Amino acid sequence: MIRKILFPTDFSATAQNAFRHCLLLADQYEAAIEVIHVIFPEYEALDLPVMAAQATKEKAETARAVMKTFVETTLAQLQAVHQLEHIPTIQSDIEIGTPGKIICERARRNTADLIVMGTKGEHNILERLFGSVATAVVEHAPCNVWIVPEDALFEQIDIIAYASDLREADPYHIWEVGKMLEPFSPIIHCVHVNVNGSMEGAIDFASLGAFFEHHAPSIQINFHPLSGKAVSQALEEFIGTYDVDLLVMYSPHHNWFERIFQKSHTRRMAFEAHVPLLIIKK
Repeated sequence: MIRKILFPTDFSATAQNAFRHCLLLADQYEAAIEVIHVIFPEYEALDLPVMAAQATKEKAETARAVMKTFVETTLAQLQAVHQLEHIPTIQSDIEIGTPGKIICERARRNTADLIVMGTKGEHNILERLFGSVATAVVEHAPCNVWIVPEDALFEQIDIIAYASDLREADPYHIWEVGKMLEPFSPIIHCVHVNVNGSMEGAIDFASLGAFFEHHAPSIQINFHPLSGKAVSQALEEFIGTYDVDLLVMYSPHHNWFERIFQKSHTRRMAFEAHVPLLIIKK
């Protein structure tokens, strides 16, 4: 169950859009939200440590004022168009340090169930998807991460695409996703893209189908073996064809994650445009 959501913000329009997603998710799960803003400490010459400390303190005080406005304004704007059934408890805090590291440490320390964060396209393929801070969070987070592209609109989550690597643990992880997203009653499309012999050592969709038919009949799930020159291109086409609302990936280690993102030959990644991405971490 999702009871605690950690939301990192830089107060940008991208973060404000992601915070609307976060509020609606918290409403659905009846979860509390912790909003955090991380600032870099100010540095001065070695003989002026007092000035550096004062500059950092002033930056933190300004951030607290901006944080209050950010939370109140976004909540008011959302409630003007969408009536929340469960207005979440929201706590906010300012920390000083390296954002990616602080966010993961905060999630671990406060046992967050989910991190929700916005992303804006920039630099290389991975950073165009996530931004450098989000890249670090996805890699080191102790819990699941919900990535919201900068122009993604929050819609009812009816259709989910689960990008499967067809390994032995996949039935459990797909079931886990089904239970996590049960409040939305979605249809789950389990997709595997066969690229350059990626099916070697994989379980087959027939086995997955039989598993869910006998052990989780309540989960609405379909299986789609795909092929293509690039995983991202095949996923992009699938998302467009099936009008997918959310892409889900399991990230147990770097190999699968890197194969998805770093070996892409397409200029636009499927989930860069409008589709949020849920990374399952274990």
